[in-house]
Parts: sequence; C-alpha cells; structure tokens
Amino acid sequence: MLNEPTFDLVTTPRLRGAYDRCNMRYTTEPHPGSAAQKAYDFVKWAILNSVYAGGQLLTEGALAEEVGVSRTPVREALLRLEVEGLLTLLPKRGALVATYSGQDVDDVLDARSLVEMHTAAKSFAARRQLLPVIEEIHERMKRNRREHDTAGFTASDREFHEAIVDAAGNAVLSAIYRMLRERQTLFTSVMLRGRVDRMDEALAEHERIIQALRGSDAVWFESVVTEHLAWSIDLARQMLD
Repeated sequence: MLNEPTFDLVTTPRLRGAYDRCNMRYTTEPHPGSAAQKAYDFVKWAILNSVYAGGQLLTEGALAEEVGVSRTPVREALLRLEVEGLLTLLPKRGALVATYSGQDVDDVLDARSLVEMHTAAKSFAARRQLLPVIEEIHERMKRNRREHDTAGFTASDREFHEAIVDAAGNAVLSAIYRMLRERQTLFTSVMLRGRVDRMDEALAEHERIIQALRGSDAVWFESVVTEHLAWSIDLARQMLD
C-alpha cells in the first residue's frame, strides 16, 4: 500500500518497492525494455498516484538516480510526459508536475461524459463478454478498499470504466478516454486518499452498473451510467469547494 509521501525527490528504496509491487503500466504501448521506457513508466506512475505532487519540481539528475538510468532517457521520458500534459519542462531547472484548476476538472469530466454516454449503448450490446471482466475488477476494488489501498483502488476504478468503453469497439474513443482518465487521476487520488466512505460510495455506484448490465434494458443501463457520471462530477466539485 502506498502511504502519502512527505519527502522531497530523493532515492528511496520504499518508493521503488511500491512501484515494483503495484507493477502498473499507464502506457498502452508494448514495453520494449529501453531505459527511456523504464523512466517514462516510473515517473508517470508516480505522478498519477500523487507520489510526485502537483507543483513539485523534478530534476533529471534525481530522477535518473531514482530510476537507475542515465539522464538522457529521463530527458526523453519527460518530453513525452509534457506532451501528455502531466508536467511542464523548465529549461535548466527540470520539470514541474502539472496542477489542476476547477476549470480543468470540469473540462476533463465533461469530455469523459461525452465518451461514456456515446459508447454506452454499444457497450451494453457486448454485455455478455463485458460482465465477467468488470465483475473481476469490482472484486479487486473491494479488496483495495479493505486494504485502504488508495492507489490500487484508483487504478482499478479506472480499469473498470476503461473496460466498459473498450467494449464499444471504437479504438479511437478508447485512446481518447484513456488520456482523459489519466488527467482525472491527477485529482481523483487526492479525492479518495484516506476516505473509505468515498470508496464505499464508488463501490455502490459500480454495483448498480453491474446490476444494469445483468439485465436486458439498455435504457436503464444508460440511465445508470448518466447518474454515475453526475455523481463523479459532483464529488470532484465538492473537493474543490
């Protein structure tokens, strides 16, 4: 389980161990085993799980030492992460982890709603293949909640919704949706950290989605998805108040 970090960017075996245990990959590209990919995976994981907080300055040298590679692959990784909007490069200083505003939250959630609502009907049509996938993820989320594993819960929640969108069979929308969820993870992990009540609410929301998929009413399923999205948006806005 990841505890909330209270340290500056230094070499920490605990941090490396947490990453290795989670073994989370936030890129859809196959892992070629390169040093640049290794640095990219690690830094992206740390940003999306709030190990590196918004507004934190990351330096190439410290990251290279942390990951166990030279500065050149770290520089390549930071360039990719800047393109994805997760950080901003500062000449001769390093990279600043992205922060978010109320407008950023609204923009991401509005776009997420458009994708999920557009794909809901087609996803429902593929419910026989989809159900066992999201039921397994849901069980994992319950285990994450019991263990108070915020990072694991956030990752599983994202996987739950990505599976539903993927079931629609539109690779372009799936790619867009993954980008949006990466942006959302920047603030979702903060919303859930230490809040078992919010994890319980999310689990209850997902139970309703699963129940709707077990039925034969596509309109009901789309209604449940709409209500869940409204709940997610309201929760995010509460955090910013």
